Amino acid sequence: MNPIGHLNYRKIGTISLMLVLFMLITHPALASTAGGGLPFDSWLMKIQKSITGPFAFSAAIIGLVAAGATLIFGGDMNGFMRTLIFFVLVLSFLVAAQNTMTAITGKGAEISKPSSTAHLMARELQP
Repeated sequence: MNPIGHLNYRKIGTISLMLVLFMLITHPALASTAGGGLPFDSWLMKIQKSITGPFAFSAAIIGLVAAGATLIFGGDMNGFMRTLIFFVLVLSFLVAAQNTMTAITGKGAEISKPSSTAHLMARELQP
């Protein structure tokens, strides 16, 4: 009998049962409570704010119009120039899409915990 073509269903069942049990026994990872305070968090937040700001949105719209017009009315272009224009088009689309979705849906999927000072200010404002 060919050992490669022969499947031992009992071993496959045992291994499958063990994998399911291991997945049920483990505790879920609490990734939302970990992290923060990493050495590169501050400059990543600066990059995120500069990419999602109003200037970036305006530049993305201008980039979309300019790249689209160049592709339509540009005539003959070599492969490198066409690739460069597509690169600008995709980057502009990504920045504009993120800002557009934020404008439409509010803040997207961000769930922020209210700060303690917000509760104190809200108590002071109530009559």
